[in-house]
Amino acid sequence: MITYENNPKENKNRNKKPREQLFGPSDPYIKFLVENKQSKFFCCPYPGNPGDHLIREGTNRLLAKLQLHTTSTPYQANLLLYPGGCPSMWPIVMEGIVETMEQFPDKKVVIGPATFEYGFTDWPGTFTRYADRIAGLFCRDKRSFQNLSQAKLPEVIVKGLSHDTSLYLKDSPLIQDLRAKVREEYILVALRRDKETYPGSEEKLAKKILPLLSRKLSKKILRWARKKAKHRKLRTITNNYAKDFPVRDIDIWLLEDEQYLQTICQAKQVHTDRLHVMIVSAMLGKKVFAYKTLYGKLENVYEHSIKGWADVTFVNS
Repeated sequence: MITYENNPKENKNRNKKPREQLFGPSDPYIKFLVENKQSKFFCCPYPGNPGDHLIREGTNRLLAKLQLHTTSTPYQANLLLYPGGCPSMWPIVMEGIVETMEQFPDKKVVIGPATFEYGFTDWPGTFTRYADRIAGLFCRDKRSFQNLSQAKLPEVIVKGLSHDTSLYLKDSPLIQDLRAKVREEYILVALRRDKETYPGSEEKLAKKILPLLSRKLSKKILRWARKKAKHRKLRTITNNYAKDFPVRDIDIWLLEDEQYLQTICQAKQVHTDRLHVMIVSAMLGKKVFAYKTLYGKLENVYEHSIKGWADVTFVNS
């Protein structure tokens, strides 16, 4: 188990003006938005879960604060903005971005602070092919920025390192209202079972035999391996932390947005490998036990954006 110690003095300073700390005038994403103040923005929808909804909510709040012009239709926009997330990880999102650029050839596209990882989509090839259409690509952690910088993309594309825009909600009425309703009713376990899951021993073993199996059987084996790994973590959590509170194991990504937030709000402590469960929990002052993903998404965002004020312990499992 790795615990990142927090400095009380640093906590006080960071909590005093959280938005200025994370989204100040020198932030590359803020500078880009301000420099395009004369443009009209359209926030593009994309497949996702309640965490992605929080990214969009933070983006909308940021655009309003900067007094930028927005529109509810892409036809009236100059800049088509994908708010962030993991476009490089999910082919369906990258396909949507390409479709947008094909459908609106006279408009520029910008991707807000996101994760950029190799091995899932050919995003360097796609962005190179459509370089004249892409106004900017921004990252939400240093590892992603390193990947983006090393991808040898055309220099015409603006690139920058910023923060996950859900963090712009930290002092918003939404989070303030939730803080007033905070409860301590259970220990929340919200763990992944998809391709971003850190491979447990079961999955590592399964992957050795997958090339010998049909695609349909391979999917079943992977689902079984990830379910086994999750149950192993759940047993560890129950044995080590469930003393005075019940444990609730919830597929939180399936919940509606309001129910998602209320579920986190009512937890005494949170065990998760989902980035926005960690972020929301931290903004609500919850104790968070964070678990690895396949490529360190939680650790990277924590180090870059919330270390110093969030009560997060990373667990080696």
